[in-house]
This record gives sequence, structure tokens and C-alpha cells, in this order.
Amino acid sequence: MKNYLLITLLLFCYYINAQVIATDRPSAQTDNSYSLYHKSFQIESGLMYSYSDGEVNSSSIPNLLFRYGAFDKIEFRFSSDVLISPVEKEISISPIQLGTKIQLLRKEKFQLAFLSMAAFNSIHQFTSTKLVGGNPITKNFGIGYTIGHLFDSFKNNNSLNYSIFLSNSFNSKLTGFMEVYGDWKYNLGDNNSVINFDLGGSYLLNDKMQVDAYFGKGIQNDIYFASVGFSYLFIK
Repeated sequence: MKNYLLITLLLFCYYINAQVIATDRPSAQTDNSYSLYHKSFQIESGLMYSYSDGEVNSSSIPNLLFRYGAFDKIEFRFSSDVLISPVEKEISISPIQLGTKIQLLRKEKFQLAFLSMAAFNSIHQFTSTKLVGGNPITKNFGIGYTIGHLFDSFKNNNSLNYSIFLSNSFNSKLTGFMEVYGDWKYNLGDNNSVINFDLGGSYLLNDKMQVDAYFGKGIQNDIYFASVGFSYLFIK
């Protein structure tokens, strides 16, 4: 759904208006702290596979995120997944999510954005909100972080979520990252909490195209997941 890869290069390019692709992929939870360029359109897609408790979960083939820079600091977002379930042996489409990302602060050493997505279907509705921050630490190393809340009407399954994201640029095209993130379902009687980590990287094919991949697992739970993706930036 969310990266800070090539953090120093991308931030610098943003300020001089050299429009280089900067995506919310490939991390599992940490989005980019920048809103999309004004009047630009971006497609972010990926294949997602997960395995837990001895079974293969529903996989995304693919998951899709469409972003449009409606204003200088505001983007509109549309997201949905095509899911394949190995248990039921059927293909379905996840609830459509609509939302926005609003740039709150855009400084050279600190960026902050507000992101919100909402989805509705006949069974339940859910709304996620989060603050997304980012800081370059050195020329090649950066940190990203989020804190958010998920409201889910199904069984009152609400949760707080957070993430820490570390990235390092090896050159102008290749960047690697590591992320730790978690959720705390505070409405449940046993106060369930989940902590996972993932690592991976992205590669710029050119200023407008990016490929990426990552792998992750649960820290105190039996889940494994992996994803590969492709993103493209259209500039008007």
C-alpha cells in the first residue's frame, strides 16, 4: 500500500521540480510522506502472496493503487485488489477504497502528510487514517514512520497501527529498506497485538518507472508474505 526509497535523491529532485517517481510501495505499511505532483497520475501495482498457520491465504493478483495530484499538496486515491482464494478456489474483488493524502509539512529535513482511505460493502465498512512522516538522516540514509487508526464496523474490530521504516540508497537507482510495523486491536478482550517486519528494495528503470520487491514475516505470529510490483508516473 506504502516507501521512502531513494530518500535523499527524491527529496532533492522534488524541490527543483525534476519530477521523479516516488511511490507508496514497496513497504507493507509505511507510505511516502509526499503527496503526488500537481496534475500527475500514478499507477502502483503488485502481486501479493501470504502464508500463515500452515495455509496459503488469499493472494492479490494484483493489488492496484491509482493516485492523482489534484492540487499542489492534495492527491486523490483509488485502490482495490483482485483476490484469489486457494481454499474456496474462487476469484473476487476486494471492497473499493477511496481516499486522499494531504501534505501538511514539506521541509528539506522533515515531511509530514495526512492519509485517509475508506471502503464500504454490504457487510461492513472501514476507514483508516494515519500521519506519515519522513526525515533524511544522511546523504543516502533516511527514516520514515507512521501512526494511525483503523475503524472497522465488522465485530467492532478497531485497531491502532504504527510503523518504522529505514532506507538506504546504494546508488541513484537501487535502494533497500527494512520496516517494522504493528497493529493493536484494542476492542478485543485479550487486546490482540501483531508485530511484523519486512525488507526489500526498489529499482528505478527510469524517472517514471519503478520495479520493487519485498519479503516479510511475523515476529510473534506465524505469517510469511512477499510481493513484487511495478509503478508508473504519468505527467501532464
